[in-house]
Amino acid sequence: MSHKKILLVTFPVDLGNRTIESNLQRIFKDDMDFFRFAPQHASVIDKGKINPWKSTWFKLKSIIALRKAVRAAVKKDQFILFANVSPALFSYGIWKPNKTTITLDWTKTLFYYVYDKKIKKGSTFYLHKKILNTCSKIICSTDAVTENLRNTYGVENKRIFKAPVPFLAEDMDIPPRKTSDTPKVLFVAGDLKRKGGNVLLKNWKDKLEGKCTLSMVTNVPPVHLNGVQFLPGIKHGTPSHKEVFKTHDILVLPTYFDPGPQVICEAAAAGQAVITTKNALLSSEVIEDNTSGYICNTSRECIDRLSELLSNPTLIDAFKYKGYEYIHHKFSRKNIHDRYLEIINNEYHE
Repeated sequence: MSHKKILLVTFPVDLGNRTIESNLQRIFKDDMDFFRFAPQHASVIDKGKINPWKSTWFKLKSIIALRKAVRAAVKKDQFILFANVSPALFSYGIWKPNKTTITLDWTKTLFYYVYDKKIKKGSTFYLHKKILNTCSKIICSTDAVTENLRNTYGVENKRIFKAPVPFLAEDMDIPPRKTSDTPKVLFVAGDLKRKGGNVLLKNWKDKLEGKCTLSMVTNVPPVHLNGVQFLPGIKHGTPSHKEVFKTHDILVLPTYFDPGPQVICEAAAAGQAVITTKNALLSSEVIEDNTSGYICNTSRECIDRLSELLSNPTLIDAFKYKGYEYIHHKFSRKNIHDRYLEIINNEYHE
């Protein structure tokens, strides 16, 4: 085991990346030095107010700083962990392949995989393929990513490793509660349409009204339906955020595409049954299908399974307890910490 600190290079392009970035920094605060590669200002990404000229200038400065940080790590003979491909690409030629690891929760080509579209192999694809086949180790958080690396990017098995996504289950440790007489269903998403919130609303009157209540944590304009409440302005990690998870029984996320999402981890850790689609690529890592929740083929199937589950409070309670036990074991800070360091510090397997 190396005693030198590892250089962790993060790339905060959206909320999901920033959550992983924060979790990695907390898990490895004693093991890693940190560098934030930010080609755009992270504070304005979500607001959609990025000035392209300022962004280009900031990107150039950030690339220079990145290459300087990587060069310094190489001189100190440190291992380097890149969170995503881009920082590895922009510092290519400096890092040593046998001292470098990339961690991935998604790739661009997975969008095509989910939507059954032909993959567009432009210049970005071939650049990423070059980086992924040069780096000695790649840590994948889902089977979808590992299969994508093998089948689409041609990465050898000896370079591919599996580790839990950096989710801090202890932060959302809320033991399961007995299901309410009228079960309380939760939907959480910034992008209501892509995450399937529109499917929930469309089928509310015919399939769900009267069987449960529905809370939608989203900032989109509310739709006025009996039994449905919209909860805007709830920030992640705040007391109000945790209270929402504590007071609901089932999370349903009929998403059309999502490389994560960590909200299903949060729901399981907070003692909720979880229903989502196979298009949530993290779902098979978090949910034991038919044991702690349902992984559905389509968004519409999520509504059907939810409707069935609402008539069986005993099964809801069973899902809650199984999911809670499973995620707090698999996604414990120690398990994630030890697995990452095992991969990074050891020689890659043949």
